[in-house]
Amino acid sequence: MRTLVLFLFLAACADPLGDAQKVDSVEGWEAFLATEPSGSDRITAETRLEQMLVDRALKSSKLEDYDVVIKRFPKSRQLAKINAGRAMAHFGAAETEDTPDAWKKFLAENPTADATMRKKAQARVEVAGYKDSLAIGEVKVEEVNLAEDPRGPKDGWGFSAEVTNTGDKTLDFLTMEIQLLDATGAKLAAKSYPLAGTTGPGGMSLPEEYTKPLKPGDKRVWAYSTGEVPEGWSKQVRLVPTSLRFNGSLAKGAQ
Repeated sequence: MRTLVLFLFLAACADPLGDAQKVDSVEGWEAFLATEPSGSDRITAETRLEQMLVDRALKSSKLEDYDVVIKRFPKSRQLAKINAGRAMAHFGAAETEDTPDAWKKFLAENPTADATMRKKAQARVEVAGYKDSLAIGEVKVEEVNLAEDPRGPKDGWGFSAEVTNTGDKTLDFLTMEIQLLDATGAKLAAKSYPLAGTTGPGGMSLPEEYTKPLKPGDKRVWAYSTGEVPEGWSKQVRLVPTSLRFNGSLAKGAQ
């Protein structure tokens, strides 16, 4: 309705381009283009409309806003940036839903996404199908001394939680990700560390108990500490499994 009113207004103006420039809104430029301008006026309007739609998508990070740009300007010179932004937004949406179908949809709709992102999504398909068989206890968050000196200063944060394999499969490999959240529950940063595996990040050695497979019924405490936390962290966290391997068959993905 608002666009229609603007269209009727601009159509009656002596200087519709000038008035569209004064309004300078998505609706205003769409209304101006509906008057079927030609030549440089049309190029000016389409260029400004495209940039406004791109800016809106990048600011909101909403899938629907990215899709508007792609549909309206399928040959945009900024399409690579828009596709990359859309992939990030869709990855976040799939992470929130965290079901096999959500991850499969991400992979189907984002064929040009960053290879690392797609690899993680492929791993999450299998993880999402088994995550209900992993009972994750309450995550303990506390200030710690990173050198594990009981008399030393509290210079970092420690996270720990009990994880039980309630399913019927043995896990040779399992990585958990601790997500650091803001006050709204949005993820600000994340740290990953194995609960079962042969080596840790960068090939580092793991505590002996972590190198053993997590069999059905096994219970193990996942723990991680760090001195790096993001600004705005509310001290709220979420612990989720992100990659796993069943009996020597690796789910596609990386730690």
